[in-house]
Amino acid sequence: MGSQAGSFRKASPQTPNIDENEKRIKRLEKLKRDLQNIKNERGILQGILAKYKDLNDRTNFETFMLEMQHNQMMTDLKRMSQDISEALYKCQHLTKENQLYCCRNCHLLIESNLIQHKVRMLWKENRQLLRKQIALEECNIKTKILCKEGSQKIKDEYSRQAAGKQIIVVPGSKEEAAMSNPCA
Repeated sequence: MGSQAGSFRKASPQTPNIDENEKRIKRLEKLKRDLQNIKNERGILQGILAKYKDLNDRTNFETFMLEMQHNQMMTDLKRMSQDISEALYKCQHLTKENQLYCCRNCHLLIESNLIQHKVRMLWKENRQLLRKQIALEECNIKTKILCKEGSQKIKDEYSRQAAGKQIIVVPGSKEEAAMSNPCA
């Protein structure tokens, strides 16, 4: 029995060793699994953190861009109010100029109408003068024809009388002037 007891003793101390080893191995395996789970969770958390940092960076960038846009918008609004004031001033100035041009245009239209009326009156007067001139030219032509006819008749009569009597014409006398220009 002693050997059994010895073997039992041997087995007993080994059993706790084996049990302890198995417990340790199980505990080690559990720790490995826990470690692996922790690594997995750490990887997931790092991914979330990276996304959060990226999102945070993007949010910061978007905030920066929004601030820049806001500042630009405020500058544009200030400039726009100045531009509106300048445009209003120019509009008022142009309105005054336009009113002056309208008044000037009215005066010029009235003046133009008066000038057109005067031109029409002068055309009428010119036509009347032209008619008178034509009538005078016709009268002048008739007068010349009558003068030529009268001169011819006087010459003929004078020739007939001269044939009957001999008239001596002295150069530079009234008779010579009458013979050379019978209408005068």
